[in-house]
Amino acid sequence: LPNSFLCSRAWASNEVADSLAICQSRGKPSFFITITTNPNWPEIKERLNPGQNALDIPIIVCRVVKAKLENAIAKIRRHFGTIVYIVRVIEFQKRGLPHAHIVI
Repeated sequence: LPNSFLCSRAWASNEVADSLAICQSRGKPSFFITITTNPNWPEIKERLNPGQNALDIPIIVCRVVKAKLENAIAKIRRHFGTIVYIVRVIEFQKRGLPHAHIVI
C-alpha cells in the first residue's frame, strides 16, 4: 500500500523518517514520556455497564485517552513554555489498551 494509505507500512516508515528528520534538524529530545491507559480511570469506569470492562468500550477508552493526552501536552506546554517540537505516537498494548509515547 502507498504511504498515502493511513497506517500502511509505507506510511509508518514515512512518519518515522519525518520524526527522525525533526530530531536531526532541531536537536535531540529532552524528554521521553509514556502515558499508559488505566482501565480504572473514573471517566472509563462510569461508562461501563454491569459485567463490562474497558475492552468492551474501545471508542470511549480512545476518547478518554485522547482527552488525557491533550491535557497532558497542554500542561507540559504551560510548564516548559516554548517547546521546539513534540512527536507523539499512540499504540495499543498486547492487552488491547492504548498508550502514548511523547518525545519533547
